[in-house]
Amino acid sequence: MIGRIGDFARFIFVHTRGRALLALIFLLLGGLTEGMSILLLIPLLQLAGQGGGGMTMADLPLVGSLFAPGVHLALLPLLACFLGFVTVQAVFTRFRTVQMAQMMQACVDDIRLRLFGAIGAARWRLIAKSRPSDIQQALSGDIERIRAATFNLLLLAQAILMMAVYATLAAVISWKMTLFALAVGGAVLVALYPVRRRAAHFGQVLTASLREQQQMVSDFLGGMKLAKAYNAEAGYVARLGAMLGDVRREMVHYARAAANGALVFQVAGAAAAVGFIYVAVAMLHLPLPRIAVLLFLFVRIGPRFTTIQDAIQQLLSNLPAFDSARAMTAGFEGDRESAEGLAFAALPPLRREIRFDRVSFRYPDGDDDILREASFVIPAGEITAITGPSGSGKSTMADMIMGLAEPRTGQVLIDGRRLDAASLRSWRERVAYVPQEVFLLNDSIAANLALAAPDASEAAMWDALEAGGAAGFVRLLPEGLATIVADRGIRLSGGERQRIALARALLRKPDLLLLDEATSALDPENERLIVKSLERLRGVMTIVTIAHRAQMTMLADQLITIEPGPDRDGVIAFRPPQRATSPAGRPASRGE
Repeated sequence: MIGRIGDFARFIFVHTRGRALLALIFLLLGGLTEGMSILLLIPLLQLAGQGGGGMTMADLPLVGSLFAPGVHLALLPLLACFLGFVTVQAVFTRFRTVQMAQMMQACVDDIRLRLFGAIGAARWRLIAKSRPSDIQQALSGDIERIRAATFNLLLLAQAILMMAVYATLAAVISWKMTLFALAVGGAVLVALYPVRRRAAHFGQVLTASLREQQQMVSDFLGGMKLAKAYNAEAGYVARLGAMLGDVRREMVHYARAAANGALVFQVAGAAAAVGFIYVAVAMLHLPLPRIAVLLFLFVRIGPRFTTIQDAIQQLLSNLPAFDSARAMTAGFEGDRESAEGLAFAALPPLRREIRFDRVSFRYPDGDDDILREASFVIPAGEITAITGPSGSGKSTMADMIMGLAEPRTGQVLIDGRRLDAASLRSWRERVAYVPQEVFLLNDSIAANLALAAPDASEAAMWDALEAGGAAGFVRLLPEGLATIVADRGIRLSGGERQRIALARALLRKPDLLLLDEATSALDPENERLIVKSLERLRGVMTIVTIAHRAQMTMLADQLITIEPGPDRDGVIAFRPPQRATSPAGRPASRGE
């Protein structure tokens, strides 16, 4: 347990760039000034017992030996010193509070941004096989639990440091009584180890349960229409109820253990107070002012033990979220795309062709090839349609064309140059993609267009809308480009959303326009409008469309048909490119 907390503390100190150390310095200074003000209570109480007439400086605790015998101190200067120490301590406390708030927020932001950036920089194959709900939970729920863990770590550090300050001050008055108090508190902390172990177990259960809850809720919301159609809502509710019940039972066990710990601390504290008074008065015969100040200090030391116990419990219950987020970040960072491809000049514009040269592909956890030794050419400036049955590898081929998926064997060539890790990102700068499921931000049409080209002017946006066949209906909207399309673009029809997506792709002015079943969900009229827009782009850019409907395949200059291999399951054979206008075409030899 101590090792896990130490590991987390090192991570926080490294990622707060010195703020944690500065906060602890202010905390220490505040504790020392508070301690001096507490020590001044001894001469103040002595003066009060003498009627306020004055006392020698040598009678001051801790610093009395610094003054010559016979130097007197009156009540008013002593009160002024007390007020000064309290004021300085309040100033230090303010700075400490501000520094801790800045440190905690900076650390949490750094963890969130690092995870977010790692996801964005990772290879598509890792992102594709990760559960979106797990990523959402890591970026939201886990990060908030890390925030709570950071707060409790600061609370723990503060409690330990202040207890050390109070114990040092108490030892100046009576080291024997200080050892007595620390021994009692330490013994209770050791006795409550099972409570801390229960907290760690609860944190692990909570982390796993929150991920499963996020997945179940995501499935429910994503499939709400299907759930309603099958009257399956009650089943989802029952599953969520079972998950919550498991967490609730574990939480009750943890709460019971924590309450037992609090009970032990309370009883032990009362017993220690009784024993303290008896030993101080009956055995050590300490003066009343010193007993009063010692009691004041011990009243502050005692709750610090409780704070340490509570902070460790909360830390251990939240640390599994930190472990999970850090493991996910490391996983994505370990499978990054090469940053070398950020140099756009690394890959010249597409001029001649995209060539698949004996390309085979298999998913990392798969047993069979989705594509095997596929060889074909996509000529630049033409429209190529790729067809085949569901699951035949069409979308996988699109991913490889974009550089999202990498061949197991063989190579993809852009004008004779191999598409490798160093050129992936520069190649994607020249590619525009229109998927079957259109993604639109809950924002204006202009903002959705700018997703592809952030620096595009309004005139360029209208040109892209014209080219995509969307300018007409956008002009009829009351706010034009400023129209908010709402969540997932629900204020627009399916055809309008698809034409906005096409315009967004064209705004990028790509070398290659890739459409992945982009019209499969549209009615014939909206599909005809998309086809008409693509007709106007023939010869302007290279277009690859993955489709199975006649309007899209008849549009193509060439047709590539993917069909399962006849002699082995899971193997894909290719028919060579053929003109869509020519129904004939020689069948492919295997692996051609």
